[in-house]
Amino acid sequence: MPEHAAEAAAGTDAESDAGLSAAADELYGVPPDEFIGARDAAVAAARERGDRDLAKAIGRLRRPTKAAWLANLLARHRAAQLEGLLGLAAGLADAQRTLDGTALRQLSSKRHQLVAAMAREAGRLAQEAGDPAAESVLRELQGILDAALARPEIAEQVRSGRLTRTLSYTGFGPEADPDAVAVPAARPAPPEPRPEPAGDAPEAEDGGVAERARQERLRAERDRRAQALTAAEDEESVAREKQDADETARDEAVTARDDARRRVAELTAELEAAREEERTASAAARDAENAARSSARAVGVAASRTARARARLEELEA
Repeated sequence: MPEHAAEAAAGTDAESDAGLSAAADELYGVPPDEFIGARDAAVAAARERGDRDLAKAIGRLRRPTKAAWLANLLARHRAAQLEGLLGLAAGLADAQRTLDGTALRQLSSKRHQLVAAMAREAGRLAQEAGDPAAESVLRELQGILDAALARPEIAEQVRSGRLTRTLSYTGFGPEADPDAVAVPAARPAPPEPRPEPAGDAPEAEDGGVAERARQERLRAERDRRAQALTAAEDEESVAREKQDADETARDEAVTARDDARRRVAELTAELEAAREEERTASAAARDAENAARSSARAVGVAASRTARARARLEELEA
């Protein structure tokens, strides 16, 4: 491809990407009930400009759930507060990684408070937008925010302001390193032990064995839960990939169907116009044929008169 042609193609792709980004920003800001109408209008506008690729790309944008729309409102209008909430993820992950129960309880309490506060704020934003949210939807939003705290990729989707699905997380908290080793929270130094009779040494030794056994059981249980979580996440990932593929196929099929319907409408209109032209032409042909027959008869009558006049003239001359 010549250099100038490649540059032109790259410029066209950039313009199309910018157009899709602008359309997505606008569409994911409208209430879900208005999304389909707004998307169809954006598709029609792109077609009128002759950009069919952009029209198809816009047509594939998915309508957000009500809870996803609330998350998008937070990303658009309360970005700083949302970022403050998502900033807790690192602390929660560290607390779980080290099994620091005290820190984990404190951060979890703060997380619950902030998630609830953000959900209430989203409810106020929805009210201002003229589309109030039910309590059940606000609970779904809290599930999305909890999932964003647990999974970095979900946090990025929430930050984008273009979330379409209601997400949730059913694990035991933020993802943790499976090789982590338990580190108890710091405690005040115990007082100096008093000398005990020699006969008590086996009892202290038994306590150490019991503590080690407890730690082993804790690590084994944690490994079991981590494996179960990994298996569940793998299953969820496969299911989500299939869902994405099925939804993409559905959107493409819907777009193709809409294109076909529009084409049928266009061809139907063209056919009706052609039939009207045919009716007009047929009427004109009939009128012309009648006129031609009438003219032929008039010529015959005139020719007869001419012949008789010529005959009478010839009689006189004879």
